[in-house]
Amino acid sequence: MAKEIEKANEEEEDSAVRLLREMGYKQELYRGFAPFMSFTFCFTAVNVLASLTIGFSLSLATGGSAIAIWSWFVSSIFTILVGFSFAEICSIYPSAGSVYHWAGELMTARYAPLTCFICGWFNFIGNVTSDVTLSSGFATILNAAMIISGNSSLSTGVQTGISIAISFIWVTTNALRIDRQGWIHTLATGIQIGGVAIIVIVLFAMARQQATAEDVFTSTYNGTGFPFIYVCFIGVVPALFSFSGYDAGAHLAEETRDAGRATPKGIVGTCICSAVVGATYLLALLFSIPNVRSFVESNQHSGGELNLAIATYQLAVPSPGPLLLTILLLVNLYFAGMSSLTATSRISFAMARDGVLPFSAILRWIFQPTKTPIATLIFLFIFESSFLLLQLVAPTAFSAFLASSTLGLQISYGIPVLLRCTVARNCFGLGEFSLGRFGQPIAVISSAWLFLTSFIMFFPFQYPVTSENMNYAVVIIGGTLLVAAVYWIVSARHWFLGPKRTNIDSTPLLPVQDLNKESYQGLPSSDSVRP
Repeated sequence: MAKEIEKANEEEEDSAVRLLREMGYKQELYRGFAPFMSFTFCFTAVNVLASLTIGFSLSLATGGSAIAIWSWFVSSIFTILVGFSFAEICSIYPSAGSVYHWAGELMTARYAPLTCFICGWFNFIGNVTSDVTLSSGFATILNAAMIISGNSSLSTGVQTGISIAISFIWVTTNALRIDRQGWIHTLATGIQIGGVAIIVIVLFAMARQQATAEDVFTSTYNGTGFPFIYVCFIGVVPALFSFSGYDAGAHLAEETRDAGRATPKGIVGTCICSAVVGATYLLALLFSIPNVRSFVESNQHSGGELNLAIATYQLAVPSPGPLLLTILLLVNLYFAGMSSLTATSRISFAMARDGVLPFSAILRWIFQPTKTPIATLIFLFIFESSFLLLQLVAPTAFSAFLASSTLGLQISYGIPVLLRCTVARNCFGLGEFSLGRFGQPIAVISSAWLFLTSFIMFFPFQYPVTSENMNYAVVIIGGTLLVAAVYWIVSARHWFLGPKRTNIDSTPLLPVQDLNKESYQGLPSSDSVRP
């Protein structure tokens, strides 16, 4: 029996390696992820327990209970639809490039290089700022643990140092071979689900006073200074951030066995499970706050240094309960950040492999003993640390990180889904995961949702808008895209062809791919243009 299982695994790996070769790449990363690990990795990367917590203060300040819970319900529905579209595309193109690679495959030959270049850079900056948000959030929650244990609040400089230190620890953990990380993610999934169960039970059982259902689902709070209709729009930002990262499993497709089947299931399973787990946790928090207005304002008057989710623990649970629950959150934040950095390193590696990033020849280097992109990990640590230092000069840097992360990922998600229902609508192939006749309408709805909500990420969160409270997401995204634009104009546009477009057995070529073959004639081979 053991030999038969081993033989089946070898056949699956051989077919996966062959498929990867047909997409124009060789197997450089270690394919050691079991199919179930694809789900646990994706679920850990999203980690709604951690992401909802670090965005909870913003949620209550921009709408209160009603906006927070209804935004979650609406975001859940549309995110699950996007997840279905992702799964359908990923089953045909299971590569580390994920949305970047898909955009190049689904676009016409003439515009494929520019399209995937733009999509890749948006996904790159979205993942980078997601890592930054999680490391900054880790320091914030650790500071909250210090406060509720009776110690003084940590200075901004100390919290920034902690953020950089935890980022370094995540880098060292990511140097492990991927199958070793897979077991950590599986453990993290159990801890996340168990952690939510413990927190929900404790809050409902021990809360001194609870809000009514009417309070939770209808009461609002506007601490922004903007009209309420405006708040209804920006109130969706924390929910969207909490869901972002469900493409993480796709970035590990080249390291997952039977990726064409396992990765799509992991994406859909993550979206559904995260929606349910997140709603349960959010409801437990909101029912533990009898009066949102007095709760938020009292915390603001006391300095506003305590995350409002932690303040909710203090309100509902006697000591030392809040500290124990906060430690549980820190454990989940650690795993979330570790998984998020893994996904970021893979999209960075995939882009470097095709020459999309500056210094790609260096960044694509693989450390052979573990088959991990060590050079990319070192680069990401340096790059993300520079973003974390912005906290020393900009008090609203955290909100900008959160909005930038969500914006970058939303746009990069929307590009391949839009192409699937427009350019490739008549010749989109069938993979291991297919939506059949529902694929087209779901893709239309998903792309509309992704692009419409992307505009919201530029909106400020406070009025009147000043240099201290403005939303600096436009600066972070704009600055990064400026670098990308200069690199494209000066260099990449002269030689970059995008991911290699090939005829995969179950996937009919797009009509323009014959033209694409002609466009490669007389040009360097795909291997020669990749450093």
